[in-house]
Amino acid sequence: MNKRHLLAVLVLACMGILVACGSKKIGHVKESEYYLYYIDKEETKVVRENYQPVATDTEELIAEFIEALDKDPRNYTYRKAKPDTVVLKDYTYNGSGQLILNFETSYYELEGIAEVLTRAAIVKNFCQIEEIEFVEFYVAGQPLRDKNEKPIGMMTAENFIDNTGGETKYKQNAKISLFFANEAGKKLVESNIIVSYNGTIPMEQLIVEQLIAGPLSDTKYPTIPSGTKLVKATVKEGICYVDFNEKFLDKIDGITDEVAIYSVVNSLVEMPTINKVQFKINGELRKIYGESTKFDGMFERNLDVVETTQ
Repeated sequence: MNKRHLLAVLVLACMGILVACGSKKIGHVKESEYYLYYIDKEETKVVRENYQPVATDTEELIAEFIEALDKDPRNYTYRKAKPDTVVLKDYTYNGSGQLILNFETSYYELEGIAEVLTRAAIVKNFCQIEEIEFVEFYVAGQPLRDKNEKPIGMMTAENFIDNTGGETKYKQNAKISLFFANEAGKKLVESNIIVSYNGTIPMEQLIVEQLIAGPLSDTKYPTIPSGTKLVKATVKEGICYVDFNEKFLDKIDGITDEVAIYSVVNSLVEMPTINKVQFKINGELRKIYGESTKFDGMFERNLDVVETTQ
């Protein structure tokens, strides 16, 4: 091979090395794109800022992101994903792709949308780390549970749906027991269904809304009149306060007062956190339902009105 040919080969080889190195550099930049996830101050959505971590291996990245949870965002319209009142006690990572974050009991001070957004932002932070597929929350050494006392379990970033300009929702499946009317309208029939919903909805609200929507089966019949709206449903000290609009008073023909009332009561007391139900109409107590049924007291589970299978 003469010198001219040798020089050409060397030039081509060097060009190949440069291209290869350039490609690796571009790939590295793409792989190192990280974000820190926060919550907007209106508590409506998860937001993010670009972030370049110092650490490179998994354990160091976990430690760095834990430290970052306590740092204020650059954008003043954002707030930290983890409030200062919530303490992360420790974590467990065994190399199998699952990270367990163990919080102190102060975590239970978070409720509703604030809790879901906090969980979403934290999970999104850690699931960026290549070796982490799942994040699970523990509180005081026990798995975090939802309002129905079911463990939340392992979560991924994909569990949380981002809606531009809207709120971040957490997809969950819940098995609930609903009570609808039988064909005669004199007894209740239990219906067990699995509902997919977002974690921002309290379980008591979900149950009542499913009752309003009516049964899926042709052998069960609605108990709540068309046009009924749930104004509010709250639980306090074992009592669920259910506030309907006035349409709830327009009883369905052929349905007894007991069936209409205990359709709601028996469905709600299936929740371990509810023992009694009190009804309101547009924020006010009503003394009578239908023609003569006392309606302003507390209602407990009534199995006598439930149809028994032979």
